[in-house]
Amino acid sequence: MAEGTVRAVILAAGRGKRMVSRRSKVLHPVGGLPMIEHLMRAVSAVVDEQPVVVVSPDDLELQRYLGGRAELVFQETPRGTGDALLSARTALAGSAAALVLAGDMPLLSSPSLIRVRDVFEHSLAGAALLVARVADGSSFGRVVRDGRGRLARIVEAADEAGRPDEYEVNCGVYVFRLPQMWAALESVPPDNNQGELYLSWAPERMAGGAELVLATDALECLQVNDRSQLAVAEAAMRERTLKKLMLSGVTVIDPISTWVDCDVEVGQDTVIHPGTVIRGRTVIGADCELGPFAELDSCQVGAGSKIGRSSLRACKLEQGVQVGPFNRVRAGSVLGPRSHLGTFTEVVRSHIGAGSQVPHLSYVGDAELGEDVNVGAGTITANWDGQTKQRTVIEDGVRLGSDTILVAPILVGRGAYTAAGSVLTSNVPEGALAVSRSAQKNLEGWVARRRPNSRPVAEVAAEEEL
Repeated sequence: MAEGTVRAVILAAGRGKRMVSRRSKVLHPVGGLPMIEHLMRAVSAVVDEQPVVVVSPDDLELQRYLGGRAELVFQETPRGTGDALLSARTALAGSAAALVLAGDMPLLSSPSLIRVRDVFEHSLAGAALLVARVADGSSFGRVVRDGRGRLARIVEAADEAGRPDEYEVNCGVYVFRLPQMWAALESVPPDNNQGELYLSWAPERMAGGAELVLATDALECLQVNDRSQLAVAEAAMRERTLKKLMLSGVTVIDPISTWVDCDVEVGQDTVIHPGTVIRGRTVIGADCELGPFAELDSCQVGAGSKIGRSSLRACKLEQGVQVGPFNRVRAGSVLGPRSHLGTFTEVVRSHIGAGSQVPHLSYVGDAELGEDVNVGAGTITANWDGQTKQRTVIEDGVRLGSDTILVAPILVGRGAYTAAGSVLTSNVPEGALAVSRSAQKNLEGWVARRRPNSRPVAEVAAEEEL
């Protein structure tokens, strides 16, 4: 067969009622990506041309997601997989063969698709299909072979009861020769319990018969029809992703309790502790230490960084950054080289310069911190003026005393200090000490006059223990 004559068709027009969801079934995520995205990537390694995707005309969400990355055709009324493929007849005009698969098979890999295609192209068969041996195939069609070991027929799950516990099943991945496929489909009767046109009944009717290709991993054939199967696919994808990371030199202390999306990149000799969740397109450098119970979503983390039990989203950490437990770093923030967050600190849309430290109990919002800045406990950059967010600029070498409140917009000059408990509303010059607090007053005898019945704290505590 001439190169480049196979066109991929992804069937994604099913209603997915068993998902019990307002979302399109194939847009439910597995490993951080919609199911259909896994199929789009898999077929791109097999065929050069844009895939044809069969969708429901009512599924606007899926149509928006695919955008211009696929040629969309509509199955007006769901009458089975065979009818769905017939909807793509015009789109497939000029192609010599069609690689057909379902859009709810997120574990299907491009090497498996290539194997099916290669077997087909090196045979005279009218079709080739992927099959698997499984212990429980109650949701699959059973493959029946003839006396020569070739395909005799496929019996769908909905049309057969009392089947054996272990048998060979149809995975729903086909390569068909055109135009013979159209003739085979036209000869398939909707003679089944569902009254649908089964695509699985076409291979046995193809001139030249059908080649059977055994899957190396039966999980690749899992079709997700409900939330339970979605969880199975998620677990399998997670195991696959973590195995790939560990083989590349990443230490995962406890894979069972570690969640990593399939697009995450992790550098060599990084250690991931239990309970850690890494999502999105996070990129982590070498020699990092994450967790336990760290949560990262779409972050960039430089080499040699350490992140404790904290939550980070869409932020960037340069090399050697340390983030202790119970911190939150939100989108748009950048932590410079060797900077440090201690504990119970929130950073929002801010840049923290090289070597600067925010040890504990602080809020840094819409702020620019220079290098070697030390932020005292309880410091707040008050960025909201009631209408807009305002910026705070803290230059190199500044030392902020505990409980400093910086009311933005404000600038603290290079090397300046602020006194503990100060509320600052004006700029602080370079090298100055800013103090803004009222004089302390001690009102002698106030407790006896205002609270004559007050009791010692130790006495109250003793009663509470009883």
